[in-house]
Amino acid sequence: MKIGIVILASNAYFPLGIRFMNRFNHYYVGNNDIFFHFFSNNNPLIYLKNSINCKHHPVQHKDWVEAVESKFDNVLSLDNEDLDYLYFFDADTNIKRPFEDWFVGDMVGTEHFGNNTWMKDRKDYDRYENSSAYIPLDTDLPQMYYMGCCWGGTKENMFTLCRTIKKWQEHNKALQYEPGVNDESYLNKYYHYNPPSKVVPIQEFKFVISDKGSIDNTRNPLLDVKYMNKYMFEWRESLWDIKDSVIVKEKA
Repeated sequence: MKIGIVILASNAYFPLGIRFMNRFNHYYVGNNDIFFHFFSNNNPLIYLKNSINCKHHPVQHKDWVEAVESKFDNVLSLDNEDLDYLYFFDADTNIKRPFEDWFVGDMVGTEHFGNNTWMKDRKDYDRYENSSAYIPLDTDLPQMYYMGCCWGGTKENMFTLCRTIKKWQEHNKALQYEPGVNDESYLNKYYHYNPPSKVVPIQEFKFVISDKGSIDNTRNPLLDVKYMNKYMFEWRESLWDIKDSVIVKEKA
């Protein structure tokens, strides 16, 4: 199968996105063909080993909210790509060990790590009644809160999801309203009424979420992370990580 992995890594998220592809490629032991689709204002190709299949999609974002709201448009722009499945991973996702295709399914959602802790009695859904992401408190449907950092499925299912959410985004923009948890609010609305065929329990999530390597304030579009470029280029054939805002070479 041909699996497309969508990464959004504009501005300060750029080195995190490069790290994700580097480590995904190193640790993936499945049998499917992986194609990365990298959305960024910087070109990733010179920082990757030749064995990584990656296509750069140039984008510009003035701030973090504009970036995360573009996730669904990014996926929809891949209409002409020859892919069987599409999955979105946040750029600050990290990988520490070998893995196979645990994330693959017709429509996949990932349980949020707070689903059964601070959100056990009341989920963090959008409760503004005029919002297109609104889920009422008295909903009689099963309640699961999903993370926005990992979702996907067949190309057809992903396009149905993204087209629906794009309409919801347009509705809320007309109201000049932004949901409390941005793209995650829309994703939870969609999955609440269209349950995914596969739910990954947080205990079985194989990657590390929100690992920014101690890079401060990555949401600042003006944050300068270009000092990492030299090492990303020199070590493109090696395994590396980001620790204390510095790129550290690791043993393969």
